[in-house]
Amino acid sequence: PTLTMKRVLQQATRVASKGPTTPSVSACRFSTSPASADDSSMLHRTSMPHVSESALGGQNHPMIQPDVFVAPTATVVGEVEINFGASVWYNAVIRGDKNAVKVGAKASVGDRVSVSTVASLDSGFPAVCDIGYDAIIGAGSSLVSCTVMPGATIGENCVVLEGALVEAKATVLPGSVVPPGRRVPAGQIWGGNPVEYVGDNDPEHGNEDVVASESLMAADHMDEFLPINTAF
Repeated sequence: PTLTMKRVLQQATRVASKGPTTPSVSACRFSTSPASADDSSMLHRTSMPHVSESALGGQNHPMIQPDVFVAPTATVVGEVEINFGASVWYNAVIRGDKNAVKVGAKASVGDRVSVSTVASLDSGFPAVCDIGYDAIIGAGSSLVSCTVMPGATIGENCVVLEGALVEAKATVLPGSVVPPGRRVPAGQIWGGNPVEYVGDNDPEHGNEDVVASESLMAADHMDEFLPINTAF
């Protein structure tokens, strides 16, 4: 055989000796792989499984709907469910390692947001983090095992701690801290460290305009990036 054919046969032998490399069905559907092991600039994965002894197959995989925008520099790990039309922006991190995280339809998780969970809550309630549909999480905020109900708005650089509840169409002002177990009632505005009642939201004007603009912007950004996270 020619030199070229020998090289092809040698390469095929090396690949075969490594065994099957095709990932599981769940990994194909719910996780992304590095584009190339030889290119260090493309090793970042926007979503990846997390090892868990209780999970089927030993791993929890993110479940991300097809029309969700996950920015190329964002990271989604473990038991995370992101529903239709939601967006996860640049350098945001969503970790479903200790408990599950759910992001509702058309919710927006802003730049540099950190969403994580703890193993358990003193109250005995599930230590999951639940972000409702149409919720807006401002840039730089941190959420830990809390519940943000539909239509609520968390301002930039806020901290919402374990067991806290931000009810529907409530607003937490930028830079505020919601202590563990604190409840922000529906339709109200709270702010400060720790948060205190400030006023009421206008019932006639919610965050629908912001949700719509976030969805349109996410669609524009999605068109700019290929699956291997490289813009052209």
